[in-house]
Amino acid sequence: MNEPVHAPYSDRKITDYDRAFQILRYFYPEFVTALVLYAMVNLIDAKFIACLKSTEMYATVGVTNTLVFFITKIAEGLSVGTVIVCGQYEGKKSYDMVGKSAVAALWTTAGVGALVAGFLYCKVEWIYQLLCISDGMVQVGIPFLKLRALSIFFMFLFFALVGFLRGIKDTRSTMYFFVLGAVVFVLCDYVLIFGAWGLSPLGLQGSALAAVIQYMTMFGAALVYIMCRTEYKRYRMALFKPHVTLIRKICELSWPVMFDKAALQAEKIWLIRLIAPMGSYALGAMGVIKDIEMLAFVPAVAFGQVVTLLVSNEYGANNIPAIGKTTKIILYLAAAMVLGILVIFSMESEAIITIFDRQRAFTDFAAQVFPVLGVLVFFDLLQLILAGALRGTTNVRIVMITRVVSAVCIFMPLSYLVSLLPFESLLLRFIVIYGSFNIVNGLTSLVYVYWFCSGRWQGKKVV
Repeated sequence: MNEPVHAPYSDRKITDYDRAFQILRYFYPEFVTALVLYAMVNLIDAKFIACLKSTEMYATVGVTNTLVFFITKIAEGLSVGTVIVCGQYEGKKSYDMVGKSAVAALWTTAGVGALVAGFLYCKVEWIYQLLCISDGMVQVGIPFLKLRALSIFFMFLFFALVGFLRGIKDTRSTMYFFVLGAVVFVLCDYVLIFGAWGLSPLGLQGSALAAVIQYMTMFGAALVYIMCRTEYKRYRMALFKPHVTLIRKICELSWPVMFDKAALQAEKIWLIRLIAPMGSYALGAMGVIKDIEMLAFVPAVAFGQVVTLLVSNEYGANNIPAIGKTTKIILYLAAAMVLGILVIFSMESEAIITIFDRQRAFTDFAAQVFPVLGVLVFFDLLQLILAGALRGTTNVRIVMITRVVSAVCIFMPLSYLVSLLPFESLLLRFIVIYGSFNIVNGLTSLVYVYWFCSGRWQGKKVV
């Protein structure tokens, strides 16, 4: 179940072909992980919800999943800080400090996760009203999100362990835990939504309860595996001995990443606020387009994780020349995979969307929109990979500042002004508002290109 821990490779020993092969070895477990976490589970759940034949309910789940995805990115931000610290100590072969960093990460995520879950549970109605969705959708969403809040707490705990495993390059075990969680979720989701094995159907609430069971299972399995694995005894983890200095170090690295990732997802929540006045059909179309784009974008997400863990290891080992070569190869591989998938999906967009719109309420609308928006996804890919490389070199603040400034000072004002224009076509209004998100990502990527190519990222160490 464990992938061997490899020492960072050297430019003097391998060719670019060897490097690409090495990258792909780390990519495929992360690909399966991203496929499960960000695409397949949500798509299967959406398919089950679609069988309830309620456009309003489907739109509510789409809105709620966007909010949950926003929170997932916050948890990922904490996980990235753990990857960087554990990865650099692993590169130095300071195994005791790797273990202490993992424990510090667990305590940190427990505190943050409890705060986030508590806020969601207490302020769920206010959150939905802030998004300006209909009263009917609010009433459907309140009990759903309250139950999902518990799953979010366990998700934070699980991501702390994921950060440790990625930091020591054990991406294969991480993949297995996500697959385990997916299997548990899909089984429980079907049983609890529709009723089986003597259980009454719970409808939408069944989906929320399945998510709670999923993350409890994943966290428990990962914790038992790490504590019992013989090879990990060298990390000497003591769960009840939090290292205050390392907690502070992880927080210092994580909060910029959290703000960066949160700002990106906050833009999508802002899009909901702008598209909501178009009605539940437009929100339903947005939900299915977002899910299909995410499925096509899975290789980029996986490569984004890989570039951070490899660059952090190389940076800890002071192998600077390898960082640029690794980043370029990952960019080429990610672009080829994502653009190829988008072309196929654009050709079959109507058939794919019909799977999730049983009543064909918004299929024609979404099918016309998807090919246009799919072209702009390349900008997301570029900024994702370069941001991941910069994080691996501990330049987390430049990524955060760029993302937050672009979101607050460019995207939100621009998209709001666009939404006020008197479009005669609802289709054109939707494309322009949604497409502004991708265009601003293109501007953001230019900053990352300049920072990375200038070499100003070098010389900064954390451990």
